[in-house]
Amino acid sequence: MIHAVAIRHDMLANCKYFVKDSIKWIPFFGLGMKLAGFIYVSRNWTQDQSKIHNTFRDMKRLGTPAWVINYVEGSRATPQKIHEAQVFSKQRNYSIMKHVLLPRTKGFVTCVNEFRDSHIKYVYDLTIGYRNTTNTKAFLQAPSMIRAHIQPLWPEYEFHIHVRRYAIQDLPKDDEKLGYWLRERWVEKDHLLDELRENWTVNLIKHS
Repeated sequence: MIHAVAIRHDMLANCKYFVKDSIKWIPFFGLGMKLAGFIYVSRNWTQDQSKIHNTFRDMKRLGTPAWVINYVEGSRATPQKIHEAQVFSKQRNYSIMKHVLLPRTKGFVTCVNEFRDSHIKYVYDLTIGYRNTTNTKAFLQAPSMIRAHIQPLWPEYEFHIHVRRYAIQDLPKDDEKLGYWLRERWVEKDHLLDELRENWTVNLIKHS
């Protein structure tokens, strides 16, 4: 879905992803992602922070147009992982969310701070909702990877992409406050997905 948006804006070649370090060993794909400038992360923060800094330093020096795509939850949302995130959130006195995982703030905060006063000016927050029209209770249950690549998904599946834009210069400069800001956006994202589950896009104007 993100690629579909990027194609419309002629930015597909400039999409940069954070990907798990283990993927670099996959034949063809691993090398291709490296050549495309994707950022391999290992969840070792000392190593990852250095990689991020070096990649973004070159990007800023060259003024390279880029969409840096960061899945800040760090993992796919499964019922088990959502439950674990809810338990953790309760322990930390964070808001309890039903559809999304608790965002990891370190990488996001580093990205924002790296791009302050650079040619990259905005953070785009994308919330992607999808449902099976033949089983409306199967909200956010994705089709298999094989199905997604060999058969059309429409009209069986419907998708909605909700986009919000934030100027980096307007985001909190204190790291802790920026992490709190991100968690608050995720609470809003969870409410939006709840609205989509109940009414799809009928009442979406309330969240615009």
